[in-house]
Amino acid sequence: MRQYLSDADVQILKDNITTAEQLGHLTTEQLEVLYRNNLFNLFVPKQYNGLELDFIDALRVEEQLATIDGSLGWTVTLCAGANMFVGFLDPNESNKVFQDAKVCFGGSGKVSGVAREEGEYYLINGTWDIVTGLQHCTVFTANCHLEVNGELQYDAEGRPVYKSFFFLPSEVTTKNSWDTLGLIATGSHSIVAEGLCVPKSCSFSITSEACTIDTPLYKFPFYPFAKFTLAVNQLGMQYHFLQEVEVYFNKLKGGVYEQFQTELLVKLQTAYHTRREAFYDLASTTWQKVQEGIELTEEECNTIDKLCKEVVYQGRDEVIQHLPYLGMYGVNNSSPISRIVRDILTACQHSLFL
Repeated sequence: MRQYLSDADVQILKDNITTAEQLGHLTTEQLEVLYRNNLFNLFVPKQYNGLELDFIDALRVEEQLATIDGSLGWTVTLCAGANMFVGFLDPNESNKVFQDAKVCFGGSGKVSGVAREEGEYYLINGTWDIVTGLQHCTVFTANCHLEVNGELQYDAEGRPVYKSFFFLPSEVTTKNSWDTLGLIATGSHSIVAEGLCVPKSCSFSITSEACTIDTPLYKFPFYPFAKFTLAVNQLGMQYHFLQEVEVYFNKLKGGVYEQFQTELLVKLQTAYHTRREAFYDLASTTWQKVQEGIELTEEECNTIDKLCKEVVYQGRDEVIQHLPYLGMYGVNNSSPISRIVRDILTACQHSLFL
């Protein structure tokens, strides 16, 4: 796997994994590495001081981070994906928030707030859970059900009509709500807005028609984009699992089960690399079409959904099925492999894969 970070930075990230889990969020040292490498801005244009990486290169960066640690990769992926909203914001607002070298968006995709239209403003109330990276976010995003003249708005099929909004940490309160099996260091707590008055310039829609930056990335349909970026985290965590299995089996060399362990590891590695190759083949083909301005068909979107779910669930099932071969080491809370398993299981619960 190609390295996108220096060995020194990788070591800093690794050295802080245990501390981050104890704290429940990334450490200052880890964040400094992310800021120094501008990793929250993988998908942000250079005009806003972003990296503006090729989509496939960005996937490989996220994979590398998830291989180092699940919480690390997940946090960067979710926050970098949210920073990508720059392509849909009012440019005047983008110029303000992206002046901060440590700009980091975080939010929730759930429509769990209400926005009442009042002239040139919206009055917002709501609570949004699972805001990844909350402790270091400089901007929060949230979806709100629109209310006009006292009536909540619905489309012709009965679905809520909603808009996305962004606001500053000083404008909301937070509450600790992240108490999960894994991905503990993502610090994905909740935000609350009560009677928050937000100008219309702080609202946006994530559709290709609403993008304010004319580059192929912002024409990438949101759900296929999100599924690729989340699934690649699973590939990273699965690879980390295999690394730790190999370390454990090497410690047992010379035992009566050595041949069985060798064959088992080869079997797992082969299945993993087959999964990974299929994933990047489809991601590359899809990205090429997006760059050429070819609209993805419903069938192609379904293929992406199916393959990403296979990456997630086949990998998860292999981990669960082969965990018994690791004995107590596999479930000891102090072992790296236990944290990896917990992170994989927690990441599988994301709504996009249910």
